[in-house]
Amino acid sequence: MGALIFSGLISTLLAIKAYKAFNYRKTPFSKYFILIMLSMSLWAVNYAFEVGFIDPELKYFFARIEYLGIAFAPVVWFLFAAEYSGTCRQFVRKHEKLFFLFPILSILLMLTNDFHGLFFRGYSVDSPGGFPLLVIQHGPLFWIFYVYSFILILFGIFFFFMQFILLTVPYRTQAGIALAAACIPVVGNILHIARIGPFAFFDPTPFSFTITGLILFWGIMQHEFLYIVPTARESVIESMNDGYIVVDLKNFIVDINKAALELAGKARIEVLGRNLNELFGGGVDLSQNETYEGNFGKEISLKKGLETKFFTLSVSPLTTRGYPEGKLIMIHDITEIYRYQEALKQANKKINLMSNITRHDILNQVNVLSGYTELIAETLPVDVRGDPRIGKYLKNLNKGIETIHNQIIFTKDYQELGVVSPTWQSISYVAKEAAFAFSGQGLKFSIEESGLEVYADPLFRKVFHNLFDNSITHGENVTEISVNFRRVAESAVIEVKDNGVGVSPVMKELIFEKSVGKNTGLGLFLVRGILFITGMEIKETGIEGKCARFEITVPPGNWRGIVS
Repeated sequence: MGALIFSGLISTLLAIKAYKAFNYRKTPFSKYFILIMLSMSLWAVNYAFEVGFIDPELKYFFARIEYLGIAFAPVVWFLFAAEYSGTCRQFVRKHEKLFFLFPILSILLMLTNDFHGLFFRGYSVDSPGGFPLLVIQHGPLFWIFYVYSFILILFGIFFFFMQFILLTVPYRTQAGIALAAACIPVVGNILHIARIGPFAFFDPTPFSFTITGLILFWGIMQHEFLYIVPTARESVIESMNDGYIVVDLKNFIVDINKAALELAGKARIEVLGRNLNELFGGGVDLSQNETYEGNFGKEISLKKGLETKFFTLSVSPLTTRGYPEGKLIMIHDITEIYRYQEALKQANKKINLMSNITRHDILNQVNVLSGYTELIAETLPVDVRGDPRIGKYLKNLNKGIETIHNQIIFTKDYQELGVVSPTWQSISYVAKEAAFAFSGQGLKFSIEESGLEVYADPLFRKVFHNLFDNSITHGENVTEISVNFRRVAESAVIEVKDNGVGVSPVMKELIFEKSVGKNTGLGLFLVRGILFITGMEIKETGIEGKCARFEITVPPGNWRGIVS
């Protein structure tokens, strides 16, 4: 009797824990789980009273009260299994109320049995081993109820069994927990109904609920049985356009979806249990990543007929409670993107080739103009050459030729902008490299030593070169230039500061526009273009008359290292 009451208490505690666990996230299956635990509790506690009392009338009274739990347990188990596994989910939700009609009707027939005698034919007390136990003679309505309940229980077990076969960790573990928990009371009930051995008088079903409750409690504590809810595999994994493969620790395939099978040109039965390297003929090799620590990815190409297709391969470790279980492999088709990128590369090569040829030809013509201008100046008569107007014309002509030359040179830098993928670059190293070009010009550079790296275009060195050059050209007697770093919220800020005359408030925004400035007006325009590629921004925050200060803001994710 004590064990039965303990079983009821375990079931009640599980129901309370389930209610608390899902109080913030109410789902249909959590409701059914709570009802299962309450039904078990009601059954076990009342059976304890049935066994404990001596009076036959009291035994019979509590035996009938047990059916308040017995009648609903199979139904809520079936609904729980259907909802949790995703099998027949829509059908169950649509007809949920109909499933409860039969147990309600059975309880009414049981309570009115004294009028028709179709549920119980009678009862008596037998004392095998000197302990009085209630023996009930079941009527035809009971057997109809029993068959209906047993069918629902078997369907629920079948749902979890199919889930156990199809799913991978951690869902397979959960399905195994549910199967074990369900089968123990079923076996006990069959032994009692079939009147086998001592179970003809003693019903072990309520007692077995103690074991069931402990299994479920272990599942909740160790395998997050109530917290990880599987989604129907057919509606998610099989409908994916990307290939999905799960392998064990030795790279043997334990699960695969339709998209991956079509890519390999094989049937599921051919690949399950086979090594991954056999699936694509060595096209997918995970031998580089045997440590199972972290994710990794790479691009692969697979030949399908006469066509070669390109994919990104992403591999993620699967772990349970910190221990490796295998790997999840996702294969995403990037053939169209790859071909587009290749076409773009070819187009860029052609454009760059044409630009280089055109730039070379223009520079040649500019050099010719410059040469002829000097010859004209030399061949002019002395009196004409000394004419201020002629001198002004020649000076403007030379200045125009020089401007054209500088702009053509600028197009080479701008042409290379964004052609090569961005890379991680050390700020200290790049700044020092740019400063080296100004050695011997009487400048003192103070560049902060730091492990800060930014994700930037390969032309990033020109940012510092142009900023340093801008200080020398416009700062008027600049003697010191410093480069420092700091963190502002989630961003990093690079500060380039000089001790020159600074920038007027009116020009702070205009200096980054094209053709604004004393010379070509292209240096800071190029700086902003290089930074823009990876989301960096630049602004001038100096004080006119004291210093020029350029602040480069690097967004989160585009910098790494320690910044004070």
